Amino acid sequence: MDKITIVIVCYNCGEDIFNAITDIKNGYYENKHLQIIIVDNASHDDSVALLRNIEGFDLKIIESKNNVGFGSGCNLALPHIKANRTLFLNPDVRLNKTSITSLVDFSNSNPDAKVWGGQTINSQGQIDGQNAWREPSLRGVLSWSFFGDILLKKLSLRIPDAYTPDEINRLPYVDSISGCFLLMDTNLLKELNGFDERFFMYSEEVDLCRRARELGAKPMSTSQAVIMHEGSKTITSQNKLNFLYHSKLKYCKKYWNPLSYGVARLSLFCGAVLRACAYSLLSFHKLKRAEAKVWWMFCRQQLKWEI
Repeated sequence: MDKITIVIVCYNCGEDIFNAITDIKNGYYENKHLQIIIVDNASHDDSVALLRNIEGFDLKIIESKNNVGFGSGCNLALPHIKANRTLFLNPDVRLNKTSITSLVDFSNSNPDAKVWGGQTINSQGQIDGQNAWREPSLRGVLSWSFFGDILLKKLSLRIPDAYTPDEINRLPYVDSISGCFLLMDTNLLKELNGFDERFFMYSEEVDLCRRARELGAKPMSTSQAVIMHEGSKTITSQNKLNFLYHSKLKYCKKYWNPLSYGVARLSLFCGAVLRACAYSLLSFHKLKRAEAKVWWMFCRQQLKWEI
């Protein structure tokens, strides 16, 4: 078996990581061929103490003095990576016995891809479509802002900037792989200097894959390597909105022309206002009232953003 380095970033989620590493320990990939690097982003619970109890691996824990985000946290691991391939893993994933073995076998069969990913399912065992994405487009931003995504889903049509499972199975080449389960050639990773640290959370893997493609990589995804991904438990809905769309706009500004970026920023704001208004009209329902508050706060936050 090839040596693989696994990088996990922790923020108050030591128990989740402990469970994920238990899955790895019980999997078919021989533990002696795995190096695990955990970067703790200044957790204020007992995560580090819990993770120090992990045995049976070449394990390194890096403690950051501040919460520097996902991409910057991963970059702290770069000087310590020993293997030719690096697997980035979210703390909240659960793996089956073949998850890592199948992904590594797939990478061995497709070495020119340089970036590889697997299939993500939700807690009900359903494919969630979050394992790979198309290159972000203005059409995609406009579709989300003005409820086009909802209509397309109702019609069972593909939404912009997304792949259907059938598309991935038919043509496994994708634009970007989800950072929750992303295997990458280490030499390429270091040539790119890791993640762009301007992205605190979200869009960092999309940016990484784009820069990798510019150097000749052809990211690929396989349905044979499966993980369950529940989604982050460490951030609130409000914070998720802020991080998700702030990062999306940073990406737009980095790669798009000024006009397209301006249209994207305005449409995202309009989309937030429309959602805030819609939930406000339903504010007789307690849950809808809470949703309206989240969206109005998000609107105000957007006005303060410096991209």
